[in-house]
Amino acid sequence: MKKYSCLVAALLSFNIMAETSIDTDVKYVGDLEYARFCKAIVTNDMRLLKTSLSRKVGVLAPTRDDVLHVLLDKKMTCNGADLIEFSKRRNATDILAYITARS
Repeated sequence: MKKYSCLVAALLSFNIMAETSIDTDVKYVGDLEYARFCKAIVTNDMRLLKTSLSRKVGVLAPTRDDVLHVLLDKKMTCNGADLIEFSKRRNATDILAYITARS
């Protein structure tokens, strides 16, 4: 049981280090209100993307899919690239599949 606990602790600490290293490699500038969309792409985090879309429901559009369409139509950019191109550059395959299926 002690070996199992040590293994779990080691995996958790590695996971935390991996997450923090991603954050330190990325710098957000400009309109930080939308930085979560870029972070979702950088980390290929579907949960963060869907949460970010949900937070804009009622502000930009009535549904998550409509929010995504507004962001794509308004040419929201991350590092100078639209969401689809940035997803390709960052190899965010889950995010790219979600965006392209709904665009």
